[in-house]
Amino acid sequence: MNKKIHTLLVCGILLLALKAKGQSIDPYLQAITANSIAVNWKTAATATPVVRYGLTETSLNNTINGTTEAIDDPGSGYVGNYFYHTVKLRNLQPATKYYYRVVSGSDSSTISSFRTLPTAGTAPNASGRMRFLILGDNQIKAQPRYDSLMVSARRKMQQLYGPNFNDSVSFILNLGDQVDVGTLDHYDNVHLKKSRYLSNVLPIQTAIGNHETYGTLQLSAYYKHFVLDSMSYKGIYSGTEDYYAFQAGNVVIVYTYTESAGTTNTQFNWVKRVVDSATADPTVKWIITIGHRPYQAEQYVGDISPWIRNTVVPYVMQSPKFFMHVGAHHHLYARGQMKDVPGYNIISGGTAWDQYWGMATEQNFDDVQKTISQWAYQLVDVDMVNDKMDVTTYSIGSIYQHKDNVVIDSFHRYKNLALPTKPEITNTYADSLQLPLTLTASAFQSTAGELLNSSEFQVAADRNFAVPEKTGYRHYQDLFGAVPGANPDTTKDQNLGLNISAYTLGTGAVTNGWHYARVRYRDRNMSWSPWSDTDSFKVYNSVFFNPSVKVDTNRILPGNPVRVTFTNGSTNAAAWIGIYRKGQTPSSSSPSVTWQNTGGPNGTLNFNLTTADEYFVAYFGDGGYTEIATRVPFYYGPSPVLTTSAPNYNVGQTVPIQYSNCPVKTNDWIGVYKIGMTPGGPASVKWTYITATNGTYNVTGLQKGYYFATYMLRDQYFEAGPRTFFSVGDTITTLTTNKTTYNLGEYISATWVDGPGNPKDWLGIYADTANYDNFVSYTYIDGHPSGGRNIPDSSMPQQVGNYFIVMFTNDSYDEVSNRVYFQMVNNPLPLHLIDFAGKTEGMAHLLNWKMAGEEPGERYILQHSTDAKNYTDIYETGMKHELRGNYSYLYDKAVPGDNFYRLRLLTSDGSQTLSQVVQLHLNDKGENTVSVYPNPTRAGNRSVIESPYPIDQIDIVDISGQLIYQTKNINDNKFSLLHHDLPAGTYIIRIHSRKLYTAKLVITN
Repeated sequence: MNKKIHTLLVCGILLLALKAKGQSIDPYLQAITANSIAVNWKTAATATPVVRYGLTETSLNNTINGTTEAIDDPGSGYVGNYFYHTVKLRNLQPATKYYYRVVSGSDSSTISSFRTLPTAGTAPNASGRMRFLILGDNQIKAQPRYDSLMVSARRKMQQLYGPNFNDSVSFILNLGDQVDVGTLDHYDNVHLKKSRYLSNVLPIQTAIGNHETYGTLQLSAYYKHFVLDSMSYKGIYSGTEDYYAFQAGNVVIVYTYTESAGTTNTQFNWVKRVVDSATADPTVKWIITIGHRPYQAEQYVGDISPWIRNTVVPYVMQSPKFFMHVGAHHHLYARGQMKDVPGYNIISGGTAWDQYWGMATEQNFDDVQKTISQWAYQLVDVDMVNDKMDVTTYSIGSIYQHKDNVVIDSFHRYKNLALPTKPEITNTYADSLQLPLTLTASAFQSTAGELLNSSEFQVAADRNFAVPEKTGYRHYQDLFGAVPGANPDTTKDQNLGLNISAYTLGTGAVTNGWHYARVRYRDRNMSWSPWSDTDSFKVYNSVFFNPSVKVDTNRILPGNPVRVTFTNGSTNAAAWIGIYRKGQTPSSSSPSVTWQNTGGPNGTLNFNLTTADEYFVAYFGDGGYTEIATRVPFYYGPSPVLTTSAPNYNVGQTVPIQYSNCPVKTNDWIGVYKIGMTPGGPASVKWTYITATNGTYNVTGLQKGYYFATYMLRDQYFEAGPRTFFSVGDTITTLTTNKTTYNLGEYISATWVDGPGNPKDWLGIYADTANYDNFVSYTYIDGHPSGGRNIPDSSMPQQVGNYFIVMFTNDSYDEVSNRVYFQMVNNPLPLHLIDFAGKTEGMAHLLNWKMAGEEPGERYILQHSTDAKNYTDIYETGMKHELRGNYSYLYDKAVPGDNFYRLRLLTSDGSQTLSQVVQLHLNDKGENTVSVYPNPTRAGNRSVIESPYPIDQIDIVDISGQLIYQTKNINDNKFSLLHHDLPAGTYIIRIHSRKLYTAKLVITN
């Protein structure tokens, strides 16, 4: 961050703080309704809490007393000095502005104001507009982040609506993690004090995040500070402060509890009651759902709420009043939209712990249109007169740059607007054609004046589009990944310059024969146009390969059809698909359970079964028994349910695994495995056969660890139902480091086994003190239950002293490993190479190493070689290319076309090697890159993919861009690719490492 700008930002906050210092009490408003509000504040001494209020600043002629609760938290230094006051004002008039002052003994606040909500379905003011803020995670105590967001939002509202902005803005929606840990220290200093710039004039509604569940008081502190169990919609109370709903104007806001303890049928049934009532309520036009963990996330992939994504939001989306789901948890801004309904999903992650590109597992999803790693908030504007909803996202920047309320996104939904005009496919085809083919649509048109947001092309083998062969669903803008060479808080538009009104079918994309195409457009009001008229074309000379068959799911409940989809298949009229029981060998003497002819190379068939069993789908290319595709196994029957009575058990304690709804086939069994194990690989830790539909398997003798239990069929490894997870013991994970003493600036190499395997497990480094006050850094480990990680320079301690490193799980402060203690010193280290920086200047490369104990004029040999040549240079200390703290060598011997460069450092007489060997891979420009060898190669051989950095994921796509192979979690610099299944041709390999590399692989016959 620019230091000058940062100083000004902090000074602005301090000025506001000084201005607020004249008021000894900071009121906190919450639980707003049309007729009531709760006023809270904290003091260090007990006193009778009083609120004086009225309709003008000079006539505070109403007085009401409240209650006080003394809260102690010895762990954070609060004993007998934390008194939390609550005064509930009732019988207020709707949509009315009140002025108030809070009084505690001789202390009092300045006069502030609030405005009550309007009656259901009406507007809060003459403008007919309902407005509110959305603010995400607080968490950070020591830095002015969340308070900066509050101050910036206040300034923006003053600019837009004047000093009395709470006449125009009604409340704040907070999304959880308003504290980093559940302690009084954090509620006092992280939430209450950082919220005080707005909390006295705008009521704040909160959610439970994962961080509220940690700390000395855990959720009890949340329950003591908030009175949200008083909130309801149409008298539908949740009976808890974990989740609740309320109506503001014509908007119903549904707060959910997304931690695993809350994702129950009880909460879901409550959600359904609220949504069903709101859908039928004529005073409601919009429904917004909120949960701390989000619907989708492109960073730390998988760290979402499956319950929200798979259960809650799909149900709410059935309501035509659904507008948006709001999440947080990820400390950035993201916005996407649901494909089949006009609704949005966003992440408003506030200003908490840094989260930027390159820090985690990342994936570009269709249902997220933009992810921006900056600190942001939203201002929502509901035009109740015209049924319009507008959302504007303002950014205040990041650690890399300050921004003054810069608009980084805006989106809307206006009801009753015309749909986009029905498009046309404008191609003119010959009688038959060869691929590639670019389908082109007519220009986007909207009589409502809307702009183009998305397009979807579909190509199918039948005129009814029962089984689309290819689908191209794209947006005019796709913000994902950092801009190359820029700060990691920037985001690249992956679709910049892309014409989404055209879609190309590459060579081999579809088979020979007739195909059908259509297109539709979506505007930025989230409305789809009608599909275009169906167009058709005939393909010849297409590559025929990879016939495939699949089922929608490999676990099918009784009464549901088995839906089988086949593609790139046989054109023989006698081709057929059969369903067989596991263990059968298709033949005339072993007939199928049921079968149907395919009727073409692509399509979908529905099969009905009646008997619970294991089956497989077989695809035959003619009227005989020649199978042309890999069999697909599946299970048809009841889904067994496994549960445990608790998430964690002590070592030596019996773990009762309850099972129900089991199919009870011969030798069905329950297996218990450690996280990271795969059934069918290493043997299970514990197991038992199941002989009853319902019962309990009492597991004894488990060592400490993270486990899952799963129900499998017939002495084999097919999992018939979902897994259940639990842990045994504490400090389960074993953590080690490569050394106990490190020099300043040296890498720490940490290794662990038996980790929990959550996407946001992390390693924390602390100064060796009695508490967590001296936090140094955090490093996420991408959810690997076992592995290793080099702690980067930026996360290393910068001062001499004693430290420890420990693993935490799931973005929490729950220690799951032993602490490993180490010391940072400032002693000379042996000379060794540490990194190839990959900086390019023409063909110049910078190689860094660290050394100590040199004398001026001392010489070393840098030996570097390629496949064809060897070089030996003399390096002398004290030369002009010396860098403070490091030494550099400007490596300009790169020869275009040479694949490998190997470097090592020796003493000047060559008798002693002083470094490990560093191997570089350079492309034709002399840039450090990946290598694929041998290349070209023959079908059936292997190729080695080698990267300068550990490989996370490898994708192989054919020349048309179709993904045909993918492997993940490699975590090595080398990968051996066996390509016997790939026909001769040219392929593109995408290697996901520290950055994304691409390479070309040519396979010959």
